[in-house]
Amino acid sequence: MSSDALNAAFLESIQPIVLVGGRSRRFGRDKLREPIGASGSPLVLHSIEILRSIFGRRVKVVGECHPDVPLLADGIIIDAHPAIGPLGGITSALQCWRGSIFVLAGDMPSFSADSALRILAAAQANPQAFAVFAATDRTHPCAGLYTQAALPTLAARIAAGHYQLSSALVRETIVEVTCDASSLANINEVHDVDATC
Repeated sequence: MSSDALNAAFLESIQPIVLVGGRSRRFGRDKLREPIGASGSPLVLHSIEILRSIFGRRVKVVGECHPDVPLLADGIIIDAHPAIGPLGGITSALQCWRGSIFVLAGDMPSFSADSALRILAAAQANPQAFAVFAATDRTHPCAGLYTQAALPTLAARIAAGHYQLSSALVRETIVEVTCDASSLANINEVHDVDATC
Protein backbone atom coordinates (compact mmCIF):
# COMPACT_ATOMS: atom_id res chain seq x y z
CA MET A 1 0.00 0.00 0.00
CA SER A 2 1.16 3.54 -0.74
CA SER A 3 0.91 6.63 1.45
CA ASP A 4 -0.52 8.46 -1.60
CA ALA A 5 -4.00 7.31 -0.55
CA LEU A 6 -3.68 9.20 2.72
CA ASN A 7 -4.61 12.85 3.09
CA ALA A 8 -1.54 14.99 3.85
CA ALA A 9 -3.39 17.01 6.49
CA PHE A 10 -4.53 13.78 8.13
CA LEU A 11 -0.92 12.56 8.39
CA GLU A 12 0.25 15.92 9.73
CA SER A 13 -2.37 15.76 12.48
CA ILE A 14 -0.83 12.57 13.87
CA GLN A 15 2.12 12.39 16.26
CA PRO A 16 4.07 9.15 15.76
CA ILE A 17 5.46 7.66 18.97
CA VAL A 18 7.52 4.65 19.98
CA LEU A 19 6.98 3.16 23.42
CA VAL A 20 10.32 2.66 25.19
CA GLY A 21 9.42 2.38 28.87
CA GLY A 22 9.56 -1.39 29.34
CA ARG A 23 11.94 -2.91 31.88
CA SER A 24 13.13 -5.89 29.76
CA ARG A 25 12.80 -8.23 32.76
CA ARG A 26 12.45 -11.40 30.68
CA PHE A 27 15.23 -10.35 28.32
CA GLY A 28 17.71 -9.81 31.14
CA ARG A 29 19.21 -6.58 29.75
CA ASP A 30 18.03 -3.52 27.85
CA LYS A 31 16.48 -5.12 24.77
CA LEU A 32 15.84 -1.82 23.01
CA ARG A 33 19.59 -1.32 22.57
CA GLU A 34 20.19 -4.93 21.53
CA PRO A 35 21.95 -5.15 18.12
CA ILE A 36 19.80 -6.97 15.57
CA GLY A 37 20.06 -8.03 11.96
CA ALA A 38 23.05 -7.81 9.65
CA SER A 39 23.47 -4.10 10.37
CA GLY A 40 23.66 -4.58 14.12
CA SER A 41 21.38 -1.59 14.66
CA PRO A 42 19.63 -1.23 18.02
CA LEU A 43 16.27 -3.01 18.13
CA VAL A 44 14.32 0.19 18.81
CA LEU A 45 15.68 1.86 15.69
CA HIS A 46 13.53 -0.35 13.46
CA SER A 47 10.30 1.03 14.94
CA ILE A 48 11.62 4.58 14.69
CA GLU A 49 12.68 4.19 11.06
CA ILE A 50 9.42 2.56 9.99
CA LEU A 51 7.48 5.52 11.36
CA ARG A 52 9.93 7.99 9.83
CA SER A 53 9.35 6.40 6.43
CA ILE A 54 5.72 7.54 6.68
CA PHE A 55 5.74 10.62 8.93
CA GLY A 56 9.22 12.03 8.38
CA ARG A 57 11.70 12.99 11.07
CA ARG A 58 9.24 13.75 13.85
CA VAL A 59 9.07 10.44 15.68
CA LYS A 60 9.17 10.76 19.46
CA VAL A 61 9.85 8.15 22.11
CA VAL A 62 7.78 7.86 25.28
CA GLY A 63 8.89 6.30 28.54
CA GLU A 64 11.81 5.98 30.90
CA CYS A 65 14.75 4.44 29.08
CA HIS A 66 18.53 4.49 28.67
CA PRO A 67 19.78 7.98 27.69
CA ASP A 68 21.05 6.63 24.34
CA VAL A 69 17.55 5.70 23.15
CA PRO A 70 16.04 9.21 22.78
CA LEU A 71 19.11 10.21 20.75
CA LEU A 72 17.96 7.81 18.04
CA ALA A 73 14.57 9.51 17.71
CA ASP A 74 13.39 13.04 16.96
CA GLY A 75 12.29 13.95 20.45
CA ILE A 76 10.89 12.60 23.68
CA ILE A 77 7.58 12.82 25.48
CA ILE A 78 7.86 12.45 29.23
CA ASP A 79 5.72 9.67 30.63
CA ALA A 80 3.54 11.39 33.22
CA HIS A 81 2.31 7.98 34.39
CA PRO A 82 5.50 5.90 34.74
CA ALA A 83 5.73 2.29 35.89
CA ILE A 84 2.20 1.29 34.83
CA GLY A 85 2.99 -0.03 31.36
CA PRO A 86 2.02 1.17 27.89
CA LEU A 87 -1.27 2.67 29.05
CA GLY A 88 0.69 5.38 30.85
CA GLY A 89 2.86 6.25 27.86
CA ILE A 90 -0.05 6.35 25.43
CA THR A 91 -2.13 8.51 27.76
CA SER A 92 0.83 10.86 28.30
CA ALA A 93 1.30 11.27 24.56
CA LEU A 94 -2.40 12.03 24.02
CA GLN A 95 -2.24 14.59 26.83
CA CYS A 96 0.73 16.31 25.13
CA TRP A 97 -0.63 16.31 21.57
CA ARG A 98 -3.91 17.81 20.38
CA GLY A 99 -4.47 15.29 17.62
CA SER A 100 -4.16 11.55 17.19
CA ILE A 101 -1.07 9.48 17.91
CA PHE A 102 0.33 6.51 16.05
CA VAL A 103 1.77 4.07 18.58
CA LEU A 104 4.38 1.42 17.98
CA ALA A 105 6.19 -0.66 20.56
CA GLY A 106 9.96 -0.38 20.50
CA ASP A 107 10.53 -4.14 20.40
CA MET A 108 8.91 -5.06 17.06
CA PRO A 109 11.77 -5.76 14.60
CA SER A 110 9.56 -6.98 11.76
CA PHE A 111 6.78 -4.40 11.80
CA SER A 112 6.20 -3.24 8.24
CA ALA A 113 5.35 0.08 6.66
CA ASP A 114 2.52 -1.71 4.85
CA SER A 115 0.93 -2.65 8.19
CA ALA A 116 1.22 0.95 9.37
CA LEU A 117 -0.31 2.29 6.16
CA ARG A 118 -3.22 -0.13 6.36
CA ILE A 119 -3.94 1.00 9.93
CA LEU A 120 -3.75 4.63 8.85
CA ALA A 121 -6.09 4.05 5.90
CA ALA A 122 -8.64 2.43 8.21
CA ALA A 123 -8.32 5.33 10.65
CA GLN A 124 -8.85 7.86 7.88
CA ALA A 125 -11.97 5.95 6.78
CA ASN A 126 -13.32 5.65 10.35
CA PRO A 127 -12.81 9.06 12.00
CA GLN A 128 -15.38 8.22 14.69
CA ALA A 129 -13.22 5.39 16.09
CA PHE A 130 -11.45 5.89 19.39
CA ALA A 131 -8.61 3.73 18.10
CA VAL A 132 -7.55 1.55 15.17
CA PHE A 133 -5.39 -1.46 16.02
CA ALA A 134 -3.45 -4.11 14.18
CA ALA A 135 -4.97 -7.55 14.69
CA THR A 136 -4.14 -11.19 14.13
CA ASP A 137 -5.97 -13.77 16.23
CA ARG A 138 -5.97 -11.04 18.87
CA THR A 139 -5.84 -7.26 19.06
CA HIS A 140 -2.45 -5.53 19.24
CA PRO A 141 -3.01 -2.21 21.06
CA CYS A 142 0.69 -1.30 20.91
CA ALA A 143 0.51 -1.10 17.12
CA GLY A 144 -2.15 1.36 16.13
CA LEU A 145 -3.67 4.80 16.14
CA TYR A 146 -5.41 6.46 19.09
CA THR A 147 -7.58 9.54 18.72
CA GLN A 148 -8.32 12.21 21.31
CA ALA A 149 -11.72 10.55 21.81
CA ALA A 150 -9.89 7.74 23.64
CA LEU A 151 -8.20 10.04 26.16
CA PRO A 152 -11.01 10.40 28.74
CA THR A 153 -11.46 6.63 28.92
CA LEU A 154 -7.74 5.94 29.21
CA ALA A 155 -7.25 8.63 31.84
CA ALA A 156 -10.19 7.26 33.82
CA ARG A 157 -8.65 3.78 33.74
CA ILE A 158 -5.44 5.15 35.19
CA ALA A 159 -7.31 7.06 37.87
CA ALA A 160 -9.14 3.86 38.83
CA GLY A 161 -5.90 1.85 38.96
CA HIS A 162 -6.80 -0.38 36.00
CA TYR A 163 -3.67 -0.49 33.86
CA GLN A 164 -4.32 -3.33 31.41
CA LEU A 165 -4.20 -1.77 27.95
CA SER A 166 -5.84 -4.64 26.08
CA SER A 167 -9.17 -4.08 27.84
CA ALA A 168 -9.00 -0.30 28.20
CA LEU A 169 -11.32 0.48 25.28
CA VAL A 170 -14.58 -1.31 24.55
CA ARG A 171 -14.79 -3.20 21.27
CA GLU A 172 -17.50 -0.91 19.86
CA THR A 173 -15.10 2.05 19.88
CA ILE A 174 -12.22 0.41 18.01
CA VAL A 175 -11.51 -0.77 14.49
CA GLU A 176 -9.28 -3.78 13.91
CA VAL A 177 -7.07 -4.18 10.84
CA THR A 178 -5.87 -7.67 10.02
CA CYS A 179 -2.09 -7.70 9.61
CA ASP A 180 0.50 -10.37 8.93
CA ALA A 181 1.36 -12.03 12.24
CA SER A 182 5.07 -11.94 11.42
CA SER A 183 4.88 -8.14 11.24
CA LEU A 184 3.58 -8.02 14.81
CA ALA A 185 6.11 -10.30 16.47
CA ASN A 186 7.92 -8.72 19.37
CA ILE A 187 11.03 -9.62 21.31
CA ASN A 188 10.63 -10.60 24.95
CA GLU A 189 13.48 -13.07 25.54
CA VAL A 190 16.98 -13.43 24.13
CA HIS A 191 16.07 -16.44 21.97
CA ASP A 192 13.39 -14.31 20.26
CA VAL A 193 16.15 -12.32 18.54
CA ASP A 194 17.22 -15.28 16.39
CA ALA A 195 13.65 -16.45 15.86
CA THR A 196 12.35 -13.04 14.77
CA CYS A 197 15.22 -11.23 13.06
